[in-house]
Amino acid sequence: MPEDGIKGNLLHKAIDLLLYSHFFIAICAASLTYQVFYIFDKFRWEEPLPIFIFFATLLVYSLHRIIGFTKLDRTIPNRRVSVILKFQNHILIYTGLAFIGMVTMALFLPVNTLILLGIPAILSSIYILPVFGQRRRFRDLDYAKVFVVAMVWVWVCICIPLIQMDVEKVLTTFLLIFEKLFFIIAITVPFDIRDLEIDSSHKIKTIPGSIGVKRSKQLSTLLLICSLFLVIILEQHAFYSFRYCVALVISYLVTIAVVALINQRSHDYWYSCVLDGMILLQFILLLCS
Repeated sequence: MPEDGIKGNLLHKAIDLLLYSHFFIAICAASLTYQVFYIFDKFRWEEPLPIFIFFATLLVYSLHRIIGFTKLDRTIPNRRVSVILKFQNHILIYTGLAFIGMVTMALFLPVNTLILLGIPAILSSIYILPVFGQRRRFRDLDYAKVFVVAMVWVWVCICIPLIQMDVEKVLTTFLLIFEKLFFIIAITVPFDIRDLEIDSSHKIKTIPGSIGVKRSKQLSTLLLICSLFLVIILEQHAFYSFRYCVALVISYLVTIAVVALINQRSHDYWYSCVLDGMILLQFILLLCS
């Protein structure tokens, strides 16, 4: 095999490992939490909550994948499914490591924070465990995935840091929560476009399955525009500095472009790397602003 081919193959394997071991999405979750601390000038890398959320995200997504192994339709010719199946043993190891890391970091968190984390813990459990009829998970219920994912992410990564910091700016923090809620919903809807064939095989109704791919992308774009305008409003209320405002506006414009380029035939890297990466992009742009 030519040297370029070997390098390309190794690069694909490294990207697959990062994405399908769920390390990347865990990094994104931690970065969204760090973003809140950064906005309030209380950022430090050793902050326990974002590190806890990194391990918790890694654990939840790994458990979701382990349970999902039993429900995957292996007859569908799908590269993502075949790659995920290759990582079965890896994911079992990462699940154990994530549990140890999460429990360790929990020792450094206030008791009230741990209590607040109980709500998303329950939602995450019923999201991944087949507690409904016919061994269905919350994720398998019609239209549930987008809204459960968004609520859990915003509660864990936005609301809990705000409560932990005892932020008193009620109106502006309320707008901040909705800015991020619209953002998370907007980048979650396209994942149902990716999973149209799989969800259809399991007879799960989703937004793209009901209103179509084009209108689903328009919905995501509208939500991102709403987030963008909320950023501008927050800057006008002196909540965001001008440089933070510019950084976040750029991130939303880039995300709108990414959503526009996505379709059902897009490579999974567009979803699991580029689209999810928009969360990390926000934090990087804020750091560089």
